[in-house]
Amino acid sequence: MTSLKKAKGKARRAAKAKAKEDEAAFVNEFDGTAGDFLAAYHATKEKCAVVWNDPSMMEFVVSFLLACGAGKVMEGNIKIASKYAALACYFEQYIQVELLNTRPFPNWPKIRELYAANSHTTVSFLKRRIPCSCLDEKYKEVKSIPKIGLCCSPECPLPCGKTELSATMCCSRCRAANYCSRECQVAAWQGHRGECGFYAELKAKFKENKENS
Repeated sequence: MTSLKKAKGKARRAAKAKAKEDEAAFVNEFDGTAGDFLAAYHATKEKCAVVWNDPSMMEFVVSFLLACGAGKVMEGNIKIASKYAALACYFEQYIQVELLNTRPFPNWPKIRELYAANSHTTVSFLKRRIPCSCLDEKYKEVKSIPKIGLCCSPECPLPCGKTELSATMCCSRCRAANYCSRECQVAAWQGHRGECGFYAELKAKFKENKENS
């Protein structure tokens, strides 16, 4: 019996050590590649499949990215901090969509806005999610700066499609695209129509499944 307990204990420790190795390999692909999501995604999708499919491991990844983002804010590098924030946001929602089935699809406008975020948007996102108060003073400095939103219209006349977040409007059917004006929404409709139908269908199926479960 003692030998069996020792063997089980050894197996558990080995499994934990392997899990830590997998997590380390995963986050190492993303550390320093905050803007190169696709490269890190393809590098880890098969090699670190166990991480992609484990909610607790993915939560560790989110914590890692939030810590990196907070560190970059403290260094004064908001541009890289915003990339880490966007990745953390994506993985938060990946957990909800793919692993926990608590939402139908990611909030792509929010993720895109974080990639292009200013200091207020980035600091606010990170401050709400980290366990310490290290960003409290920085938040006081930037909270008066209007948050930035992105218009999804390719023909948007604004530089890089950026406008104040409070001025954006969301597609009421799919809620997967934001626009700076009605004119931009109309101009983008031909390109958005297929995507809109796809996301609207996902929402409807998600709601139906929840009601029938």
